[in-house]
Amino acid sequence: MGILHKIRSDRKKLGLLVSISILCIGVIPLLILTFIPELKNLYTIEPLGLETEDGVYISAFKYTPKGERSHVGIVVGHGFFGSKLNMQPLSIELVKRGFTVINIDFRGHGASGGYFQRGKLVYDIKAAADYLEYNLPYIIEIGLVGHSLGAYEVIDFSQTYPDRINATIAIGAVSLEYMNVSNFLLTSGRYDTGLTEVKILEVLRQYTGREDVKVGKTYNGDFNGGNNTKGFISPYAGHLTEVVDYAIIYQTVQWFEQAFYGEKGKNVFITATALLIFSYVSLVGIIAINSILVVYLNNYFFKHKEILPEKEIIKELKKATIKKLIIYYTVPVELIQITFFLFLSRISPEAVSYSTSSITLLLIIGAAIGSYIVYNLLLLDWEERFSIKDIFIKLKRMCSITPFRSTLFGIIIAVVSILSIAAIWHWSVQNTLPTLNGVGRMVLLTLISFPFFIIREFYLRNVQGQLININKYVEYILMAGIGILMDNILILAMFIVGKINLVYLPPYALYLLAWVIFSIIQNITVTWVYINSGRNILGSTIFTSIFYSWMIVVFFPSYGFL
Repeated sequence: MGILHKIRSDRKKLGLLVSISILCIGVIPLLILTFIPELKNLYTIEPLGLETEDGVYISAFKYTPKGERSHVGIVVGHGFFGSKLNMQPLSIELVKRGFTVINIDFRGHGASGGYFQRGKLVYDIKAAADYLEYNLPYIIEIGLVGHSLGAYEVIDFSQTYPDRINATIAIGAVSLEYMNVSNFLLTSGRYDTGLTEVKILEVLRQYTGREDVKVGKTYNGDFNGGNNTKGFISPYAGHLTEVVDYAIIYQTVQWFEQAFYGEKGKNVFITATALLIFSYVSLVGIIAINSILVVYLNNYFFKHKEILPEKEIIKELKKATIKKLIIYYTVPVELIQITFFLFLSRISPEAVSYSTSSITLLLIIGAAIGSYIVYNLLLLDWEERFSIKDIFIKLKRMCSITPFRSTLFGIIIAVVSILSIAAIWHWSVQNTLPTLNGVGRMVLLTLISFPFFIIREFYLRNVQGQLININKYVEYILMAGIGILMDNILILAMFIVGKINLVYLPPYALYLLAWVIFSIIQNITVTWVYINSGRNILGSTIFTSIFYSWMIVVFFPSYGFL
């Protein structure tokens, strides 16, 4: 009882206990659902490296059911702006039903090499199909399934090699040429505005030559002859959630079973949705643990010293109220940022590598340039304006207090956060541990982005310095919310006012959407790190730079950049 009373009286220990409990609630089911969701259908997962006929390295996961027997191989292709990690839940459902699955990263995506070239992605599908056909003697037939961009590529491959593929499933997209696709299932979500019921019915009419077609019904009726087709719409899915939607995965599994085994499988237990839910529960647990670790390290590194250098800087900005600081950032800074981004992102790909990494980096550089210009022109007194020296003196003062400890603090928290998330998600929903090549790219991105992040961090902490002396937890909540608002209000306004279709955005809009996601995560995490890192922007900036580089390398396609 004494131990429990001591824990209840210590908020950090109580928080740690609750966080560990949440982590266990997420991780234990996550491990079970990933590796042994059904004891009668065990399998293994392993990484696989392939090489295309034009010499590009393709990273893949190979899922193999237990037992040496002849069976079917399935090639899985992800969508644009994604990777094989997104297709992990679907791949697990397929291997559970006795299929060997090769789940690939397209070139320029994820851990694969090469540059993103739409016309050559079919080579990536071919590399996986060749591996199944020529390297695994127990594979007797091959099927294909792809989502969005992957859907176009599996249809293209089925058209090109009709004798090699006996069943093809397109999720969330369809090309206009599909007549030679064998046993073709076309699926979509009710809220996928890019592939509507009208479009699916049009495809069914052309494929069958009939006018009285309906979604949900199988036509032609002969899987052995390869001429079956069906359209299906899930009642709850949108474009991005189709690959984890219960109804779509169920249809996918049963279509392959009918095509290759002659009948629908019985007792199909779909775990993809539960897998996703528990992965997020585990993520909440590990974030909570890391947040408490930040507090413990703060107590160790800085000995409870309350140092507020941003308050001193703010005293010199006599006319800069918190309202002005926020308005100036959300309008002129973001306008400069987006103008810079749109101008350079439209330059020929031969001059600038057109990638998530390079485009997101442009947004970071644009935000830094905008912050510097606005700070000088609008916030400083007349005698200080246009003075490069003065602003860097202020920046230096915000880095001068315990600089070594703050930098080390930021590095430790970044590395621990990355490794802990990688540990709980390894082989489940996301494999977030970068390869050796990925670590090299992370180091380079960190070095490139650091000077621009520090200018942006300087501006944000100037805003934070305007908050009145309040409890640090209230300060954290307020500043995280203000940061998210400042970073994204203009970008979100562009989406809302322009009524842009979020399914088929032009490329630059997709990158803006990625920036919004990154910004939300960044403000939530970095604000807490800053408050607990001796109030030195070196600590929070190095954390931001490392965490940003990790997110770009692991979660977003590189398209050959770096």
